Amino acid sequence: MYTRENGGILQAKTKQGTATLQVHLVGTHPILMHFLARMSFARIVRSCLPTRFSSILDHAQTLDILIRNLLLSPAPLYRIAEWVNPIDPQALGLSVSQKEAINDDRIARTLDVLSSAHARNLFFRLALRIIKDFQLDTTRVHHDTTTVTFHGGYVASVKEPHITYGINKDHRPDLKQLVFGLSVLADGAVPISHEVYSGNRTDDTVHCGNLDYLRRLLGREDFVYVADSKLCTRLNLSHIASYGGKFVTLLPRTRAEDKLFRLRIRKGSHPRWYRLLTVPNKRRSTEPPDVYCSTSEEPSITSEGYRLIWCRSSQKTALDSRAREIELKKAETELFDLGTRLNRGRLRSRAEIKKAVAAIMYKYLCQPFLIVKIGYRLQSKTKHLGPGRPKKDAPQRTVRHRFFHLDVQRNKESLRAEARTDGVFPLVTNLTSPEASKKKVLLIYKYQPYIEKRHSLLKSELEVAPVYLKKPSRVVGLIHAAYIAMTLDALIERTLRQNMARLGIENLPILPEGRNTKTPTTARLLEIFSGVSWYEFEGEGGPVTFPIYLTPIQKKLLELLGMDKSDYS
Repeated sequence: MYTRENGGILQAKTKQGTATLQVHLVGTHPILMHFLARMSFARIVRSCLPTRFSSILDHAQTLDILIRNLLLSPAPLYRIAEWVNPIDPQALGLSVSQKEAINDDRIARTLDVLSSAHARNLFFRLALRIIKDFQLDTTRVHHDTTTVTFHGGYVASVKEPHITYGINKDHRPDLKQLVFGLSVLADGAVPISHEVYSGNRTDDTVHCGNLDYLRRLLGREDFVYVADSKLCTRLNLSHIASYGGKFVTLLPRTRAEDKLFRLRIRKGSHPRWYRLLTVPNKRRSTEPPDVYCSTSEEPSITSEGYRLIWCRSSQKTALDSRAREIELKKAETELFDLGTRLNRGRLRSRAEIKKAVAAIMYKYLCQPFLIVKIGYRLQSKTKHLGPGRPKKDAPQRTVRHRFFHLDVQRNKESLRAEARTDGVFPLVTNLTSPEASKKKVLLIYKYQPYIEKRHSLLKSELEVAPVYLKKPSRVVGLIHAAYIAMTLDALIERTLRQNMARLGIENLPILPEGRNTKTPTTARLLEIFSGVSWYEFEGEGGPVTFPIYLTPIQKKLLELLGMDKSDYS
């Protein structure tokens, strides 16, 4: 993806004889090597996953190559040898024979070991190392889950975690999946722990085990744990409160407190909202900012006695209104299509039509907002009772047929009442008012979307799926490897942005066409170094070496990463 494979040997015939140009591709590997060394990656992997057989490559070196491949050019495992071929062995920290030993079988054996129970200690020790070396702030942890979707039967997947059907977040309920849980720190959204669960595992059941693991890892219990509404169960919240922990989460719409507050607003109550926070629109500077408000209306505590903060967002207000309008139009379209199919097949009776209408209303959750009446008209037709052509005075009778039709109207009163609740969301926390104001609690929860960026990285740039592996254990091992690559990506990004802030640098010209960005990512940084090479020319006059030339922006980036340009010498 980011590495241009421009290495190799080129030969040409000249008047003086045959000339050879050898291109030694270095690319971004010195940067990755620098950060892997800071993580003590090789030492920790060798101590946790020793290679039990005689091999040119050990698990640490093989996993190192796999992580680099995931970051630079994710591809099926049988293409890694192809990808490695043009890269200078020294840039990989390998000898020529070790580089030649890289193949899909060697990668697969490492994935088998990475999915074993021994690897659990590996992730624990890596997390401790990066917390210490990069001086990460562990006062706040954010957690969320996503799904990794698979094509195929995977009937051999019977051990935990097993690949099976569940609530799919990729909107593919027809495919099997695994659930990937991730915890990141609020300091640069750096991942510190993860877990791979069976595909049918629900989010509300993962938090207690994850919290106990984080307490052992961080060596503290006073960190603030932030998660979505699936955390807000009596069991989870009481578990956190039992050891004196702190949490911030979202109250589900199914809770009685939420239903009561919204019902009062729908019936005409007008809470007094006061401005809490104004956030400029970073994507579209011409559009208005997002204004957050709060109110002191009751209920201010949950049934368990936790603090309840009611918030309203102007941007969420517009999104809720737009989403409801989209769902209404979809429902109206399906109802119109249903109306064109009435009086045929099964849709000849009122009962069947009612059932079809109810299914559409339930599908789009628009029962309160649409009024659907099933009307009909009678059509009379004269039927002659005798056979043959009827005579003038032949007996006849009138037959009446009922033809149904739908009358669909919007319930304007109900829509106006619902619009008054747009943008409202309640936060639940056990942070007391003196130690955390409403604004601080809101800012804590507003960091939660950054973990979605890590999930996006997992599925887009790291391309964790589709998976070209048959063995379920190796699939789990590949997800573990992708987690390490994600952590490395986050550490590089955090280091770059922190040093930009320290030196007062507002933006860097690393986007395509030299455009500036205030929020550089690891992917764009690696792209800048993707073609770095040194050249060796051999002709009639003997060999000539052309060393690496770094551009000013590349030198600046190395400085911001805490590296020296001699790393590319």
